[in-house]
Amino acid sequence: MSALALVLVLLCSATIMAAPAAADVESHSFPVFNATTTESLWVATNMSVVTPAALLFRPEQLFPEVNVSEGFLLLPKMVDVWRAGAGGLPTREASFNTSFTVESAAPPVSFVLLLDRFPTLNNPLGLRGANGSAAGAAPNATDGLAAVEVGTVRSYAPESPSVGLNVTVTPNGTAAPGRRAVWVEYNAVEHVVRVYVAAGGEPRPARALLDARLSLAGQGTTQTALVGFFAARVRDISSVFVIGTSRWTGSTPTARRRGRRGG
Repeated sequence: MSALALVLVLLCSATIMAAPAAADVESHSFPVFNATTTESLWVATNMSVVTPAALLFRPEQLFPEVNVSEGFLLLPKMVDVWRAGAGGLPTREASFNTSFTVESAAPPVSFVLLLDRFPTLNNPLGLRGANGSAAGAAPNATDGLAAVEVGTVRSYAPESPSVGLNVTVTPNGTAAPGRRAVWVEYNAVEHVVRVYVAAGGEPRPARALLDARLSLAGQGTTQTALVGFFAARVRDISSVFVIGTSRWTGSTPTARRRGRRGG
């Protein structure tokens, strides 16, 4: 599980959304994921919230039940997703990108954008929730390296059954062994999410494996959100490795830009 924290810490750059233009993009990366680097992270399962996540990496192996439970590894600090203008309507939205690798034999791992609170504890449906989405069939695509699905988070059911963003990557274990490199990019101006997949060590392909329309601002999202990864067992997140930096670009005036093009 040692690499996931790298991605999560990268995502904290969204909190600078209100900074001046010269400083509203920030990147972070970390070379390892261990008891030292996870001191600022949270683990959330259906039964408990553990902080710091470093407790799971200490020699005494505290909370062994957490490692075999489905759950999230999350930043404790919210990231800014969008901002409201007059009348409470979304007028500014963050773009973001993150990149990571997964082993070819790894189980499915999801990059997630949640709400501004932890998922419902003791949810009888579990954190994954019931199959299906309130928005209908989720966009998905498959190639020889992995299957990718972009959908919503169902961990807040039944009150909020379809929220946030869930990008699930399932490596093709029957293909050539090795890592799969994954890039997830959300363009707030175009309202498009793109997911790219390549063999480990290869550059990002010119063509996205999955290209889907998506508007996060006000569509089942809160203005700030928890971000991280989800797996059927928390320890399965160990298959995620960061290969680059994750960026959140804040204060994107999407409505105003569309108006200029239309005029």
